[in-house]
Amino acid sequence: MTISTEAAKPLPFSSAVGSLIEATDAIRNFRAIALLALTFIGAVLVGGVLTMLAGGMSSALLAFLGGLMAFLVMFYGSNAVGILLMRDAQGQPGMSLVDAVLVSLYTSHRLIAVVFLEFLIVLAAMIAIAIILFVCKIPVLGPVLYAVVFPLSAIVLGVLVFALFYVMLPLAGPAAWSGASVFQIIARLNLIVRTKLVSVILLEVLLFLITTFVALLIFGVLGTGVSLTTGMSAGILSLGEMNMYALAAGLGRGGSGSGYIVAAGLGGGLLMAAAAVVPGLIFTKGVCIIYLDATRNVDFSASEASLNDGLATVKKKAEEARERARALAEQASAPAAPAAPAAAPVDSLQCPSCKAPVASDDVFCGECAHKLK
Repeated sequence: MTISTEAAKPLPFSSAVGSLIEATDAIRNFRAIALLALTFIGAVLVGGVLTMLAGGMSSALLAFLGGLMAFLVMFYGSNAVGILLMRDAQGQPGMSLVDAVLVSLYTSHRLIAVVFLEFLIVLAAMIAIAIILFVCKIPVLGPVLYAVVFPLSAIVLGVLVFALFYVMLPLAGPAAWSGASVFQIIARLNLIVRTKLVSVILLEVLLFLITTFVALLIFGVLGTGVSLTTGMSAGILSLGEMNMYALAAGLGRGGSGSGYIVAAGLGGGLLMAAAAVVPGLIFTKGVCIIYLDATRNVDFSASEASLNDGLATVKKKAEEARERARALAEQASAPAAPAAPAAAPVDSLQCPSCKAPVASDDVFCGECAHKLK
């Protein structure tokens, strides 16, 4: 799957910044708002209820299960929101919440595979550099070689880490939401890293500032309201000291604390989850816009073909190594052929009558005159 080369020309950086500011329009997508709110609230409810049960039963397994279930709800729900916002950013018709969730359940595993492969790439680079550093332990020649290896290793690892955390991981989601397969995602992100690393990082920094400003504004308003409400509640309902620690402790005891504390903990958690909807939507649509700008009017066929050729070569070599190993195993397990009986030396022939040694060309025995031929 490639981006059509007939699309509009890539936007200038200033225009890309302007389009990125339009990510705040994500709050107008009511389907995405509803789905992300349900995702956050569902994750809080699942995690909170199971944590309360785990606290009451002192079960570490149940606490782990609660965390896992909350993560799965967040993972598939946020990917479904990403699918909705990607279609919005592309100007495509929207889809229902159920369809978005079903698509997410069917395709979101691609992100796990991409993240795994990306970390394998970084790990392989670190292993290669570690091997080279061991070579630098050679006396006399080692320090000379290290003078070259050190700066090159620093550059390679620095670029890899920046590419991983500023391009690969943030843009893997939009690539998957646009319908790309695992290897298409790797090929496209690799081309973006090689051609647009700096501009992508600058746009992501701007997106981070926009999202942070909106989050501080929202949570500042809610923090003020929560502080005033908890103070009034503590005085009117005679709850004593009431703060975030007390609310979390009330949930952690499995609801054994005051019912008001437990209710406030659950209600506050739901409130904070709902408040995170707006920054989450802005960030998600922002990365979609950054991805679309980075891939605008770009033909990925060469990059994808190169990756496919490399994978085919690796697969072929692996198959050859497997066949060679199988042949060696069969050869090692084959029974040894019985040794052929050694032929009697020509000079060890004996006369059948007197057993005296005779030659192969003798006609008569030299001792008893027995006829041999």
